[in-house]
Amino acid sequence: MMEELMAKYLANELNTSERADFEFQMIQDEELRLELESYANVLDLTSNENDKIFDADFAWNRVNERTKETKVVKIQRTNFSFLKIAASLLVLSVAGYFIYNSTKAKDFEGTELTSVANGIKEFTLPDGSLVKLNANAKLTLSKHFGDSNRNVILKGEANFDVVRNEDLPFVIEAGNSTVKVLGTSFNLATEAEDGVELDVTEGLVEFSSTITGAKEHVAKGQSAKLDKSGKIIQKNEMKDTNFSGWWTRKLEYDATPLSEVFKDLEDTYWVKINYNEAIGACTLTSTFQGTSIEDVIKTIVATFTEVKLVSFKENEIKLDGKPCDH
Repeated sequence: MMEELMAKYLANELNTSERADFEFQMIQDEELRLELESYANVLDLTSNENDKIFDADFAWNRVNERTKETKVVKIQRTNFSFLKIAASLLVLSVAGYFIYNSTKAKDFEGTELTSVANGIKEFTLPDGSLVKLNANAKLTLSKHFGDSNRNVILKGEANFDVVRNEDLPFVIEAGNSTVKVLGTSFNLATEAEDGVELDVTEGLVEFSSTITGAKEHVAKGQSAKLDKSGKIIQKNEMKDTNFSGWWTRKLEYDATPLSEVFKDLEDTYWVKINYNEAIGACTLTSTFQGTSIEDVIKTIVATFTEVKLVSFKENEIKLDGKPCDH
């Protein structure tokens, strides 16, 4: 299975998300990386700059010759497919990407991490920080990430658990905002209806506008929003933790207007909810934990006699009704 994945990687047959997953697996799996480096030392193909296409027989002969001379490793013919891949990793003209030097990742120029249309993906960055990407989100790592800088660009929504490094701040460019931290945990959404939204669960975050330079320090238990114009930052105490529902699958409501509930559901379950504005003011008190979107909608309809389910097709839900009696 791993050999097949490597072959597809070298043939450029992986999509952006699959390629990013594989590249980070190479960083995390030290045994696999060291094994590849061992074969790389045996093959030593980088000295021939004219090899534009991988020659299987040539590589195999080189491996056998080097093995007999150095007795570094005993290689069986059944390992040839793996050796072909290992050798190809050293030939940039074939691989077309980048090489890892020892156990430290370098030259992450334009490396993109992406999620899928209806799901989340979690990555461990080269500096050890963890990031979860919500549906349709993308994180781009700058060149030399984890070496001379920790700069990234975020489009969409993500949750960060940043490893502390006082000498190398973690900097995120998100829409019209910049987020700067030394090490902390927070949620950041760049495509919110009213601008960029930040929710901090640990530590302290510097949140600033790239338009005006306005800056706020947002601490644990606080949230901040930068409006669509990129000029005004509003900081408040965190009202609830439903911003995390897209990965915790837990939503809690206490007399919350359905208009707010529907926003959370769209973000958590990657659906589109069309509804009559008349029912938006109906208030819901309920808790959902690991509940499917189908069951959540059933609960809402059962709770309010004024709310009717019109249709539920694929990822689009349509509700109708009249104002609730209070």
